Amino acid sequence: MEMTAIWGTYGWLMIPVGLFLGLLGYRLYKISLFLIGLFFGLALGSWIGENLSNPQLGLILGVVLGAALGVTTHFLIRFSLFLAGMAGGVVVASLVFPYVNVLPGTIEALLWSLGAAVVGGLLTLALYKFLILFTTSLIGTYLIYEGTVGFFPAQTQSWSWVLYVVLLAVFVVVQLGARKGHPDPVEQEKQRRKR
Repeated sequence: MEMTAIWGTYGWLMIPVGLFLGLLGYRLYKISLFLIGLFFGLALGSWIGENLSNPQLGLILGVVLGAALGVTTHFLIRFSLFLAGMAGGVVVASLVFPYVNVLPGTIEALLWSLGAAVVGGLLTLALYKFLILFTTSLIGTYLIYEGTVGFFPAQTQSWSWVLYVVLLAVFVVVQLGARKGHPDPVEQEKQRRKR
């Protein structure tokens, strides 16, 4: 399931959200986690609507799920870290599928995506400092990929992936720099709650 199929003519909206996540994901992690929850819910609702052959229901369900997940991630930091890790796991799985001959939309793809989501969520809880910046960088790169890949000529598909790998590396380096000057987000949240 491609994100551009879900968003249709509004696929360009993924580009600024991807830039925000890639450049400011660690520094503004609460907003980033809200956006990830929102997009995760929209994609899930759209996928359900697509499988039920009812795009209107999918859109309504996607908006409701997206808003609920977005608000939940804003207030429940541990859950939001787990959700961000899950989203990152699904992105990694969808990028690996073409290389291991798993067809998107099959039960096998769904099971691998669910497994990658759970592993990504658990890893994020264990290694949240580094994985916040890596997950937001990865999801930001993926959103930019989905928003821009259709604009490349067909003959460039064999090498255009290099641009996205470079973009991911730039996002990680920028966020590593932001991490040095920014306190630990989970510790900061704990101190705010104590006050």
